[in-house]
Amino acid sequence: MHQPDFITSPPPPASGSTSSGAYPPQWSPFVNYPFGTVVWYSGTFWRCENGHTSGAEPAGAPTNNLHLWTPVGSTMGHPQQGYYAQQSQGYYGQPPSYTAQPPPQGYNQGYYTGPSQTNSSQLFAPIPTYPSVASPSRFDITNDSPSSNETITSPYDEKKAYERSSSATAFFGAKANESLRYIKLREESHRAKDKDEIKDELKGKRMWRVGGVGMWAYSLDAKEEEMKKKVWRDWGNKHGKDDWLKVSREKTEFYSKESRGVRPLFTWKLVEKSQNLPPDVLPIGNEQDGTPLYAARAWWEGGIHLGKAGHHLNSGASISYGGDEITLDTYEVFCGPINEPYLVKWMTFRHGEVAAVNGWQPVEGGREKDGAALLLAKGEYENGQHPGKCLINDDHACVGYGGGELWVRPFQILAYANADRR
Repeated sequence: MHQPDFITSPPPPASGSTSSGAYPPQWSPFVNYPFGTVVWYSGTFWRCENGHTSGAEPAGAPTNNLHLWTPVGSTMGHPQQGYYAQQSQGYYGQPPSYTAQPPPQGYNQGYYTGPSQTNSSQLFAPIPTYPSVASPSRFDITNDSPSSNETITSPYDEKKAYERSSSATAFFGAKANESLRYIKLREESHRAKDKDEIKDELKGKRMWRVGGVGMWAYSLDAKEEEMKKKVWRDWGNKHGKDDWLKVSREKTEFYSKESRGVRPLFTWKLVEKSQNLPPDVLPIGNEQDGTPLYAARAWWEGGIHLGKAGHHLNSGASISYGGDEITLDTYEVFCGPINEPYLVKWMTFRHGEVAAVNGWQPVEGGREKDGAALLLAKGEYENGQHPGKCLINDDHACVGYGGGELWVRPFQILAYANADRR
């Protein structure tokens, strides 16, 4: 039986925080940090001022790179350190072990969850109570006594009330976005059952607004999955790498643009020869020495095959195929919110267990030439965690290493932590 790896009780947000409910992670070397990222290091919280890939400690640490990092607060130790030591491993490192049980009813890891297992169109969000706010135009009241030049605070602190109302606005804005995501998820899940929509996706005419749908998502519905296999086989017989590359460029440009609309939380983005990795590329594994590895995929022999990417790799990436490790200079990498590892979970399969998908949604992966779904997987080899691929019902993952293709057991498959949050 597979073993789901997830955290069942995220910590509460820090006082006054409007984040999604997790403390900033500890700073790590060899990680792509986008502008605005907040991390903890050496007793201080730091904000990234320039997107970059962190270097080795101590030279690459925030304390030695004040042109890249700004201290924004101090603390005696990292809050909830034990929590984040586990949570950060959602992307990078060996996840903690848990008993093989399904998530409890209503489990959502701190995110808004719309009604599940129902056709109801109602949407729900918890409503906090805030004091009503008087006019926000005056925060301080001056003592009118001619014998005093003091400034005193009103018994009803209007400034704090205004700040709370601003927090409430941000809170309800976030909940409104989640409501829109929930509605769009239901809408696009229905659209993705139409083969014409899948064909439009392959032509670049359909850009999905949520994850877990479309050609590259394995469908739990057998009929829908068979439809995707056939559409891919037919498309592959008439098209090739250049067609895939053209659509990949368009898709990467679309998802890289800023937008207030709903977008997938995780996407694959194209990296062409001599280009840098995107700032939101996610560390999926690591070499023996700790150097991060990222998930990669590319067109090869009529299929979209998965492998690994890294700053240190020849040409930038490699995939495993037909017993060989194939190096590539043009490929896609798996990207998403680097500070929110709890959005995904690793499903662990031990020796002798096959990759059966029941009741959970894998993240988007690839397809064999015959249309069979390839899932994003990783496995341990030579004291490293190597990203690769896995077929449904296989008892191993395939990874590229040392010029060859290796079968690794046990292995893990990356999945969405919440079916309504993708």
